[in-house]
Amino acid sequence: MKLRNQLLTILGVGLGLVGAGVLGNTAEAAKTMTVNYVSTTGQQLRAPITYTRVSNGINAFGTTYTYTTSGYPNTQSGYVKTIKGYVPHKVQQNYTYQSMPSSLTVKYIKESTLARKVEKQYLKQINAYRVTKGLKEFKHRASLKTKAIVRSKELWTKLSHVRPNGQSYNSSNSGYAEVMAVLPTYFTSYGISTYNSGQGATIVYNSNGYVSYKKTAQTASNELLTCDAEHRDTELNNWATYSEVAFSFHADGSAKMAQLFELAGAKE
Repeated sequence: MKLRNQLLTILGVGLGLVGAGVLGNTAEAAKTMTVNYVSTTGQQLRAPITYTRVSNGINAFGTTYTYTTSGYPNTQSGYVKTIKGYVPHKVQQNYTYQSMPSSLTVKYIKESTLARKVEKQYLKQINAYRVTKGLKEFKHRASLKTKAIVRSKELWTKLSHVRPNGQSYNSSNSGYAEVMAVLPTYFTSYGISTYNSGQGATIVYNSNGYVSYKKTAQTASNELLTCDAEHRDTELNNWATYSEVAFSFHADGSAKMAQLFELAGAKE
């Protein structure tokens, strides 16, 4: 009996060691990924963040269900953070545990820089279309541009042709006319939005991940030229010599657009 018990004990210890070996071989080592946040001009926008994973990967946007080093599950937001005054310059990828790099850099473009680049493309597209219809291109005017920038920002406060001060560029004898467009939120707490699905103005990223100024502008110019006859006729008018457009972007990729037209003899 004594010998039998000893054999059982030895067998039990042996199985325990084998089991421990198997578990040790399958356990994943903790991996870290340090993310740097900089602007397209090289400015550091916030302190780097280091993420630790023991099995799950990490999403760029939205939330991720993960296991921490303590073994308890939790949810974490994506590694691309919202930074006031800036918009992600490139759509980042999700990483599995196996593909996680030790470090990476997320670049952001300043909201005003993005706006100016999209505006340039927008008026270029509108003018090109006007020429195909036998119309003259709109001319630029600095004072009108200033008014358009103000209007694009006012639309965040009041989405209406009636301004916060009660006036309107579309009122009779104002000497001006106005059209607008709304670009919906692109980066949501759940991930990248597919709202609109190409049916209206929205920020657009190329297949290589980088934001496209031209394609973003095209969604807005296409909307204004096709949404209804009134807006199309305004874009193709023969009574305004000058026109300026302004986009006001927010960190989540949403934006408001205001385009002003100045009639001959309008008061500055």
